Amino acid sequence: MNMKLQRTIELVLKPTEEQKQILLETFEQYKFAYNYTCKIGWEAEIWNGVELHKLTYCTVRNKTSLPSQLVISARVVVTESLKSAIKRKKKGLKSRCPESNNPAIRYDKRSYTVWLNRGEVSLATVSGRQKFKIKVPEYFKQYLDWKITSANLKYDKRLKKFFLNITVEKDFPDVEPIDFYVGVDLGLRKLAVVSTPDGKINKFFDGGHIRAVSERYYALRKRLQSKDTPSAKRHLKKLSQKEKRFRTAINHKIAKEIVNLVPAGGVIVLEKLKGIRKRVKANKQNRRWIHSWNFAQLQQFIEYKAQSKGIRVVYVDARYTSQKCSRCGHISRSNRIDQSHFVCKHCGYSLNADLNASRNIVKNYLASLAKGEAGAGSGISLPVGRRQPSQCSGATC
Repeated sequence: MNMKLQRTIELVLKPTEEQKQILLETFEQYKFAYNYTCKIGWEAEIWNGVELHKLTYCTVRNKTSLPSQLVISARVVVTESLKSAIKRKKKGLKSRCPESNNPAIRYDKRSYTVWLNRGEVSLATVSGRQKFKIKVPEYFKQYLDWKITSANLKYDKRLKKFFLNITVEKDFPDVEPIDFYVGVDLGLRKLAVVSTPDGKINKFFDGGHIRAVSERYYALRKRLQSKDTPSAKRHLKKLSQKEKRFRTAINHKIAKEIVNLVPAGGVIVLEKLKGIRKRVKANKQNRRWIHSWNFAQLQQFIEYKAQSKGIRVVYVDARYTSQKCSRCGHISRSNRIDQSHFVCKHCGYSLNADLNASRNIVKNYLASLAKGEAGAGSGISLPVGRRQPSQCSGATC
């Protein structure tokens, strides 16, 4: 048996000035196709692709210069958007007609061709096929022998750049599972704490330096916002991207080190993040920190790095893991003396509070295994591009 790995590599298009205008017009007409098809599907309460095609294809073709494949592409994306929106509407939940001011253009093998080895891509546009130069970082050249599938073209209005996200895939032999489990606790003082049930691995990822850097960014951002001058706004724009890259690089580094602690076939147990910001009690400064750090990105990086090594990633409910004794199982709020210290009121067991929580996370998973309740990670393919939270750069992967 083989497992299929997918990666999405993000590349920057380098259009000429004339090609830039062609792409912008393509985006404008694709937006019309997407929003028009959404409106028709929403009013008719259908998301079936065949029915939507019958209702919208001719109109979109007549009102735009889009090639047929991009009209079909817009309709396919619409069916995905409408499905969840209409289902929510029928259940009486809050929902509205999907609409986008800047949708990404989805390409398939009929509408684009890419040559990574020579840094070139051919895309269908309103002016026919156009060839563009693309920048392929050295790191991405490892994917030259992978199968190229679909792609999404995005336009960042703020950066005024075009980004092509290309999905590639490859089959790898399955790895035999082994009984090796580590739990990962995410927190405030320590960004992550990793441990095994037997205590042979106890790894701390301190957030002190990272918080100091983030506080400097926050203070500088406040000063620039108060000035509200054109130069201050330009500085804020650059600062935003710089801070984003800093946080992404840190999450990559931590994820890589965590995955390297686990042998192939092992299991990494992560906590379900839903409600984490409500569960964590913190003062104003810490609340700002927990709201600003992208814990979900860190988990995504762990998941796709683990996938490539044949390591499973699973998720468990993390409620009470900070109050529960990892030795005797006694649960009490008073067990946690402060942010860093845990002392069990029942058995007297004492250790670092975050370390105790990470051991509880993996023990909760083993307990759910015994009950037949545990489930694996989401199994989604995760990007390895440069800009978005779910992506990585060649320098840090």
